[in-house]
Order: sequence, then C-alpha cells, then structure tokens
Amino acid sequence: MDFFDLPIDRQIELARQVALAALGRYALPEASGLELLKHRENSVFRVTNPPTGERSVLRVHRTGYQTAVTIISEFQWMQALGAAGVRTPAVIPASDGALVVTARIDELPEPRLCDMLEWVEGQPPSEDNLPESFRMLGELHARCHAQVSRWKLPDGFRRQSWDEAALLDGRHPIIAPAWDNWALNDEQRALVLDCREALRTRLAQWGKGPDRYGLIHADLMPENLIVAADGVRLIDFDDCGFGWYLYDPASALLFYHGQDFYPDLLSAWAAGYRSVRPLTDEEVNELPTFLLLRCFYGLGWLHTRRNSDAAQLFIEPLIALTTAIGEAFLGRR
Repeated sequence: MDFFDLPIDRQIELARQVALAALGRYALPEASGLELLKHRENSVFRVTNPPTGERSVLRVHRTGYQTAVTIISEFQWMQALGAAGVRTPAVIPASDGALVVTARIDELPEPRLCDMLEWVEGQPPSEDNLPESFRMLGELHARCHAQVSRWKLPDGFRRQSWDEAALLDGRHPIIAPAWDNWALNDEQRALVLDCREALRTRLAQWGKGPDRYGLIHADLMPENLIVAADGVRLIDFDDCGFGWYLYDPASALLFYHGQDFYPDLLSAWAAGYRSVRPLTDEEVNELPTFLLLRCFYGLGWLHTRRNSDAAQLFIEPLIALTTAIGEAFLGRR
C-alpha cells in the first residue's frame, strides 16, 4: 500500500517515528518534544530541546519527491536570498555537519530524508488586512525574482520544474494529471482537457524568456511569511523550482479569485511588485493563464491526497474555480 493511501493518523504516527529516529543525528534526546506543524508533502515538526527549551523545525520528506541534491539546492537558494536581503530560516546541520540526514524505521520499507531548520518566532500576516499582506507578497516576489535574474546557479544545482511538461503532460513525479482527478464529472473533465490544449498554446506564445521564467518559490502565499520581531522571513521552499514568474502570484491569489475584494488584492500585489521590479500591464493581464495553470496543479495534488481532510475541504471550491477561470480562458463567457 502506498504511504498516502494509509489513514492520515497512521501516516503521521509513522512520520513521528522517523522524526524520533532522526533526532539522534542532531545530538538531541528522543525525549525532545515533537509537535506536528504540517502534514502535506512533508511532515513538519516543531522540536523542543527539554534542557534548554530551544526550538527548531524538523522536516521528514516524503519519498519520490526531493533528493539530497535537490534539498541542498533549496538551501543554496535560501542562503543566496539571505545574502540579497530576503531573509529565510537558517539551516541547522547534524552533529557531523550533514545538511540532510537519512532516517530508517522498521515499519517503513524505505528510508526518509530529514533536515532541520531554525525556528522563527512570529506569526503570518494578519488576515484583517489582506491588501497589505498582498502588497508585502508582491514586494517579496519581486525581490526573489530580481535575485534570481542576476544569480549564477551553483554547479550541480537541481530543482523540479513547474512547466508544461509537469502540469500539462502529466510528468511530475508526485502530482497526478489534473484530468484524472476523481471528483470531476464528464463535463468538467472535458473542460479541463480543452483548457489543457489552450494552455499549451498560450504558454508557448508567452515563452520562457529570462524576464518571464526562472527559479520561483511556487508556494509563496501569506501563510508562508513569518512576521518576526526583526523583520519578515520567507519559509517553506519545498516546492521551489523553475517556472514562470507569474505562477508565484497565481499561487497566492487563486482561492480569492471571484471575491469582491479580489481586484484590491491584485492591485496591492502589483503595487508591491512594482516598488522593486518592473511589471507591465501586459503581465498583469496575463495572470489568468497562470491562475488556470495553478488549478491544474491543485487538481493533481488533491487527487494524490484524496483521502485527506484537505481534499474534502478544497475539492469543490477548486473545481468551481477551475470551471469559472477555464470557461473565461476559453472565451465561453
């Protein structure tokens, strides 16, 4: 049975056992407190060292997605962003200096990769002022894109791509093809397939010039900003890879699309971006292309997690968004 076909509680318990097995590599006792923060692609735990109360974040990576090389590449980009003034959590090496460790438990046939990051004390931006959060997001997206545009990738740098091969050809290692989603009816599936071909044509026209395509966070939304006492930190780079720059705002804006305040969020994001880096009206007007591409990601991701609470919570609104954005994209409205 695939790990993600197991009941969620069992998945979390196995991930916790792996985390406990990894603690010894960091000279931390098994008695260290482990608190689950997130269970999605990875299982993410807050670790509290009982003698000192010092905290850190331990990630237990799922199999088949990242490798030690791609995780180290993630850390290299985080470090380079930090040098450019975009703050990210520090990486905590194991006792032997390793940035990525392997942990095994008898209950799982395969080992798991784990790593540890600095704990950042703070909170995501308040939902009471979403336009300000999106202005901040726009500025940070622009700072990331500006850094990438002038950064020479280190030798051996490897990350996944969020392009037509991954999202329209079904070649991503862990994201199912959107059109395979279990919850689509025949009419909805036909719409998704029509959108697939239209997206392929439009993305080829848009192109992958260096002003439009490069290394992106791919999941930078308000929940992945931490407002700390000493400034804002960007977290959760697990999905970072190569893609269109407009995919970044699409990831953050998608689930607000269609709300009365959506234009305010888009305007705030664009204003924040333009405070750092040029952004043309043509680029803003192209955003629906990438909102639709993000729908393809969401349908595929939820299909791989169809027994999760997240799938039950988000599948109906995501299909509604895909239908609305897709029909508009195809000119049916």
